[in-house]
Amino acid sequence: MIPRTCCISPPAFGPLVFFSRHCCEDLNKLQGESSTRIGTQQMSLSVPKVLVANRGEIAVRILRAIRELGWTSVAVYTRKDASHATFADEGVELDSVESYIDPKALIDQARRRRCTHIHPGYGFLSENSHFAALISQESPHLIFIGPSVDVIRISSDKILSRNLAISLGVPISPGTHVVTSDDIRSFSRSPEGATYPLMIKALDGGGGRGIRMVQNEGEVEEAFKRCMGESPSRRLFVEKALTGAGWKHIEVQIVGDGTGEVVHLWERECSIQRRFQKIIEVAPSSLKVELVQPLLDASVRIAQELKYKGLGTFEFLLNAHSNEWVFLEINPRLQVEHTVTEEISGIDLVRAQLLLSQPHANLREILPSLFPTPPRPRLHALQLRLTAEDPTRFFQLSTGVMKPSEVAWPTGPGVRVDTWLSLAPSHADFGSGAVPVVEVGTEFDSLLAKIIVRGESPSHVGRRAIRALREVKLPSSIRTNLELLAGVVSHDDWKCGSIDTLWLERNVEGSLQLGKSALTVPTFQVPSARANTSNTGSSFSIQPSGSVLLQPGTSFSLSLSPIPSQGEVQTSAPVAHNHTLSISSLTFNAFPDELAGSLHSSFSPVPFNFSLTRSTTSSLASTSFESPDPQNPGHVHSPLAGKIVELHPSLLLAADGKRAPIKKGQAVAVIGVMKMESVIQSPVSGFVERLGRGVEVGVVIPEGMLLCVLDPETLVGAVPTKSRL
Repeated sequence: MIPRTCCISPPAFGPLVFFSRHCCEDLNKLQGESSTRIGTQQMSLSVPKVLVANRGEIAVRILRAIRELGWTSVAVYTRKDASHATFADEGVELDSVESYIDPKALIDQARRRRCTHIHPGYGFLSENSHFAALISQESPHLIFIGPSVDVIRISSDKILSRNLAISLGVPISPGTHVVTSDDIRSFSRSPEGATYPLMIKALDGGGGRGIRMVQNEGEVEEAFKRCMGESPSRRLFVEKALTGAGWKHIEVQIVGDGTGEVVHLWERECSIQRRFQKIIEVAPSSLKVELVQPLLDASVRIAQELKYKGLGTFEFLLNAHSNEWVFLEINPRLQVEHTVTEEISGIDLVRAQLLLSQPHANLREILPSLFPTPPRPRLHALQLRLTAEDPTRFFQLSTGVMKPSEVAWPTGPGVRVDTWLSLAPSHADFGSGAVPVVEVGTEFDSLLAKIIVRGESPSHVGRRAIRALREVKLPSSIRTNLELLAGVVSHDDWKCGSIDTLWLERNVEGSLQLGKSALTVPTFQVPSARANTSNTGSSFSIQPSGSVLLQPGTSFSLSLSPIPSQGEVQTSAPVAHNHTLSISSLTFNAFPDELAGSLHSSFSPVPFNFSLTRSTTSSLASTSFESPDPQNPGHVHSPLAGKIVELHPSLLLAADGKRAPIKKGQAVAVIGVMKMESVIQSPVSGFVERLGRGVEVGVVIPEGMLLCVLDPETLVGAVPTKSRL
């Protein structure tokens, strides 16, 4: 099926496509007297038109930069994921989320829309050398906004980039390419290898995907399988894990024009991580310049060797106690945390990236302020990644729907928010004529917004960050890491710089407590309609703000019956008692998200005040899956929502009516969420009696649904427990 296309708004320059020589000169001025000032005979006379092959907040960021340059933009989107497209001049609806990573489909759409450039954003195809090569082979007129094909091939391959670093005398940690789990065990025993802990990484991993740390040989097999499953190329390597006190994650932002002209824009620190994915970044780092300088020099040296073009990030581990440091990898793309570098340098990195994609681009003309040497930053900046995750439940994804109108973001001096939970003001009626509902699902990452603050000192930035986080308002139906972010920047360890890459893993609970306290402050409350509503039957006239109406006369029937304990013989049917609960008045109606009021009951003469808040956002029909019995130790459920990637062989046999055993701790199922895999372990040993309704490989199962039932007569060590991740 051919993706549908629509024109969201007229092109930036209207129908006029070709310009006179005078207009071309004006366009050059608009683009900051950049290196596009080449001879009139050589310069293309058309306005650049860019297809942004991405989604979410980064697509919005790029689309805004394109519009500011006076270029024309094309967005790609799906019906359930369209908010970013409202910032584009034109839009192409894709058939499915898989189309975001279909090189041929994206190139075909760029040709159909007569685009001159493709911007990959980050993630997806941004580090795919095959995508860049396909563009140059099949559509020579199209320009891939990023490094050359060869540079992407080297940079995106962790082994090739490590070899390049070695050739230039840049230190690395011991590591090697591995094909099997036995290769990892052999590496740990070899003289040139390293002892545990070890880090297993996908050559094409990123964002926490395809990376596992193993503490001993017993953890190797499962970690190897998970990394292999999360690697698109199914290629892995192993290296010594450098963790513990003092080890910080430092990265250097560089920019080049492809001629060997390269300059750095100082460093960022990204040590606050969960599951090896960054959630807070700062620039510059808290380290002394003399500690960081070797990393800056090494980054420039490697980039010059590559004749790097565009934006790139060079990542390192540095021990603040021993001054030891090693090169990790190159990210040949725009980075999620580019924002903090922009805030301390005053340079629009996306604009620079766009201009550097033009023929004969010259870095000194595009960014003259960085020469002869980049000025030392005088400001400090901090980025907080607000994610739809529950830190109290091992950072499980929280899914659901919300309206942009239900969200409030912080503003004010030194505060910036990059998010996809918004609409371009002139396109609030995009698609259907109504304000759309945006969905937080399992297909993409959990990032809701990036909250960026800048200030004159780290302490100033910290106070401003807390103020900004207090101003965030989101629907209660979706859990976020808001309290965790506030807790980290309130922590004494953060304030004094005593942070390492595993600090958050050790301090989640304490940070959550601090964050809750930091966000709970006395504030003046203007009397609201809810507070002043009279407690009478007429209050049913309150207009609901939810998506489902609760109308007068609506009734629900609830049947409760006792469950006999194990071994108990029930000799007679329990005596039935019928009671009613009647809502007499409503003080707040946002059903089904929230409901408050008073009610009368048949079992008490005293009325009750009540408050209901929806705690789950699963939109799947209850008939599709089966709820477990929490008191039955043989019921194994999924503690998170996601796609079933793998089932234990015994479960597959049970689907065919055969009995087979499973041991306590074995993987009942592997659940994929945002291209990362989580293992659900069996809480007990026993024989699999049957699968839960609807359970099979490839389906998306909601949180809390039954995976399988173990025969209660065969259970070993059976105690009521939750399925473990």
